[in-house]
Amino acid sequence: MNELRSIAAQLNPMREGAFVSEEGADPAAEVADRLWRAYAPYRRGRGTTGDLDAMLAILMLAAFAEEEGQAEDDFVKRWKRASAEAVVGFSPVTDLRGALREAARRPGFPLLWSADLDIDFGSGPDDAAWMTAFVAALGRSPGPGEVAAADVCELLLQRHAEEGALPGGEFYTPRGVADLLVDLAAPRPGDRIMDPACGAGSVLAAAARHLAEQGPVGDNSFEAYAVDRGNVRPAMLNLALHGVSVPQVEPTDPAKLLRDRNLGRVDRVLSNPPFNQRIDGWEQRQFIAPPESSAAFAWLQLAWSQLKEGGIAAVVMPARAAWAGGAEALIRREMVARGAVLAVIALPAYLFAGTNIAVHIWVLGRGRRSRPVHRSDSVILVDARGVGRRFSERPRVLSSEDVGRIAERFRLWSETSEEVDEPGFSRSIAYAELIENAGNLDPRSYLRTESGPGGVTDLSAVLADFERRNRETSELGAELAQIAGVQDQLAQDGVRCQSLPLKDVMSGEATVAGRPVRLLAGPSGSLIRAQDYVEADGVPVVMPKDITDIGFTVDGIKHISEQHAERLDRFRLHRGDVVVARRGDLGRCAVVGEEQQGWVCGTGCFVISPPDTVDSRYLAAFLRSPEAREWLDTHSTGSLALRTISLDVLGTLPVALPDLDIQRSIGEAMVSFDAHERRLLDQLATTRDIRSRALNSFLLR
Repeated sequence: MNELRSIAAQLNPMREGAFVSEEGADPAAEVADRLWRAYAPYRRGRGTTGDLDAMLAILMLAAFAEEEGQAEDDFVKRWKRASAEAVVGFSPVTDLRGALREAARRPGFPLLWSADLDIDFGSGPDDAAWMTAFVAALGRSPGPGEVAAADVCELLLQRHAEEGALPGGEFYTPRGVADLLVDLAAPRPGDRIMDPACGAGSVLAAAARHLAEQGPVGDNSFEAYAVDRGNVRPAMLNLALHGVSVPQVEPTDPAKLLRDRNLGRVDRVLSNPPFNQRIDGWEQRQFIAPPESSAAFAWLQLAWSQLKEGGIAAVVMPARAAWAGGAEALIRREMVARGAVLAVIALPAYLFAGTNIAVHIWVLGRGRRSRPVHRSDSVILVDARGVGRRFSERPRVLSSEDVGRIAERFRLWSETSEEVDEPGFSRSIAYAELIENAGNLDPRSYLRTESGPGGVTDLSAVLADFERRNRETSELGAELAQIAGVQDQLAQDGVRCQSLPLKDVMSGEATVAGRPVRLLAGPSGSLIRAQDYVEADGVPVVMPKDITDIGFTVDGIKHISEQHAERLDRFRLHRGDVVVARRGDLGRCAVVGEEQQGWVCGTGCFVISPPDTVDSRYLAAFLRSPEAREWLDTHSTGSLALRTISLDVLGTLPVALPDLDIQRSIGEAMVSFDAHERRLLDQLATTRDIRSRALNSFLLR
């Protein structure tokens, strides 16, 4: 219990800041922010599975009652009674359940009544409490009749993702990225559109918005498949709110889609797949079997295989898929030779909540009809890493202008014979040059970004930004101090938890969600020798010096070849792993994110892949606690200057484990504190830079 209290005293829940939409304040953003603020206080310390389903169902019910209901309709009466009850603090759950069931039997309701629509509004007091606050907030102006429910739905999904409340498994795709995928593929009325890993349905919802500008959305066929079964219901509700007629979302194994004999049946494939999730047991191979350590090309081949002649696919991929060597390079060359690749667009980092990973969009075409005649032997590469804007610590946002600029460049290339080369931004590359460069499709290798005049940034602009960030940091610091005090009081009140040796925590299932459950020491020095390291374009190897308490540092990180990394597959890192230094500053550890997926755990480190009963962020917080570090130091060996622990010692470390919801709350809070620390470090670096600029400005006068 003392270990848990020492952690809790330093932690806070995620910050509840005001939502800022891409285009600034608007009624839909106001409603979404109001609803989130009503819901957020009830997230902590309880299971939130199903909250998103109930939230979207309530939104859909409110919109239908407002737009289609009559005063005498029973479902309208029950909805109004639920709203009135919520305003005075009574639970609306019973009336919500009844109103939804009756509304679903009415003609024109977006979804047919089915088991998937049998929303569990919950029966516990916590469920009733948040729904009471949520429905009461929905009844205030502007309300359902004054804003588009689809826009509110999109903003709530975004907020869930940013605050770490969205169900795991698949990515939530930010609106700007989803709109870009759609603009690049340009679906037409009547098209058959597919997403083989739909997540919460954001990409297909963007396609529905695009098609709504040309006619009824219901005239199109949408095929949505969820890799994570928990995403079926929110995706279905999301698509219904966006006007898709009776949307069907099926849970599926991607390998099943590849084995389907009805390949080549859709006009457009749009997807942001969990590209590092393996696709096992597939039999239909369109190009070359991808390496087991990386499933990115399995997803690309899955998307391409679903297209009919003339079909187009736009798929989000990790950046390294464009340049990685080994088997992946062979696949790229084969795809280029077959004319399957039309474009690769490099996007900036920090687009996705909770990660700074930079991604690419691959545009694929099947058959000659998908490729412009005048571009029969080339690919367009776009380096858009400089677009978008970022507010505070929130994800970077692609504006409609950013999306339009990128999509217009692709349209010029595909629809006209006009010059498309723009220094530092886009270039049409002939197949011969691509093949000469080992099939490298990374835009950075072919484009050069030029700096501004003299490479000098206006000092006044730097100062203005510095002052703004100072104000934001001060406000965040006050919030952190206040919430940490609340956490401390909760810890003093007592939190039930069990204490287990780490090796017992790791016992049980061998795999969880396709990844191994591991407590493993990094490879010995004989497996990675000094001469095995390569200069660049390899797989990073994490050593103790590359680990900080707020993440990983890539300054000076060493690399090995992809072929070598494949031989060390058992040491490859997976999202959610905790990498622990085994020497030096004991307890130093970091949680693997999407950017580190596929890296290798090096000599001098341990890797912990916890079961689904343990939150990785909580485990890292515990390992960094003073009590855990003191225990490790006491049981270490070596000199005072370089303490070392063995795998056996780490396995006997007593770990304080509260229930999973409390673990997640603490883990979310740690992420917030880490972000705050990074902000302070950035400001320190900026302060030193301003000092240097100011001195130079004075001396040069």
